[in-house]
Amino acid sequence: MARFPFPIPNGWFAVARSEELAAGQVRPAHYFGRDLALFRTASGEARVVDAYCPHLGASLAHGGQVAGELLECPFHAWRFDGVSGRCVEVPYTDAEPSPKAKVRSYPVIERFGLVFAWHHLGGAEPYVPMPEMAEFDDETWVAPVFHEFRIATCVQEMAENNADYVHFKYVHGMETVPGGEVAYDGFVKTVTERQEFKNKEGKVYSLDFVRKSYGLGLGALRLKGVMSFVSSVTPVDEENVHIRWMFTFPKSMERFSPRMINEFVKQIGEDVPIWEHKIYVDRPLLIKGDGPIIEFRHWARQFYGEGVPDSPWIPNRVKRLEGSGV
Repeated sequence: MARFPFPIPNGWFAVARSEELAAGQVRPAHYFGRDLALFRTASGEARVVDAYCPHLGASLAHGGQVAGELLECPFHAWRFDGVSGRCVEVPYTDAEPSPKAKVRSYPVIERFGLVFAWHHLGGAEPYVPMPEMAEFDDETWVAPVFHEFRIATCVQEMAENNADYVHFKYVHGMETVPGGEVAYDGFVKTVTERQEFKNKEGKVYSLDFVRKSYGLGLGALRLKGVMSFVSSVTPVDEENVHIRWMFTFPKSMERFSPRMINEFVKQIGEDVPIWEHKIYVDRPLLIKGDGPIIEFRHWARQFYGEGVPDSPWIPNRVKRLEGSGV
């Protein structure tokens, strides 16, 4: 019996670190419940395609070679374009390759030292934006600090964790139950909140957070004046995820910000035993104070399925406010 009722969600997901994919290199990966071939062209462009050649089924990821801007199959040297997925060259014939001779390809963006692939169950083009965080290229900020985790859970369970305010007190030991203002801009959800932390000497201090969610698996968080980080939660399959975190912070905060990074790493370690042994409750028995879990679930639905939403989902409370002219 499956633990979760969800298919692979649609969105942008990290599939590698940029430094893991050198020019001319091919490497296998398994995400979205599929075997993939990642490669970097001679000109330095990252590409992501399904792994198996439509000719006779060889794996492009094992023994495949980069030929200029194309990926060459190790079996019969058919060559595939990584953007369209089409076979554009067959070396031993003058016949034109069939339009059906193609592998599924995934739109790719490189940012924050990560290679992101766009996954959509129906193959639609990207309609969710990517974060813009100029501080990752700012010379007054440190080079990105990387952490990764593999956890037996699904993308939605991890995303819902941020809407479950109460657990921050009882799982992570925060002084108070945090809250936050939730706003929507297209498919992007923004939460602005203040959380209190206690240092080793017992001093309590407050930090202002702005967390933006670009779909279910991609988040960008800024702690004002302290640090910024990008979180990618990539579905390996319906019940397992690969998490990649990229942090940066001002060089002037080198004595303080690493402690905050360690706090985030510690907190995810506290969540793991719960995530890996819980089930999804479709109709939860909630009580006042539990946080905007139901609102989150309504928002999350638009990132599943083979279609493209006609418009981004927003809650009725926002619709009423917009209609009031305030």
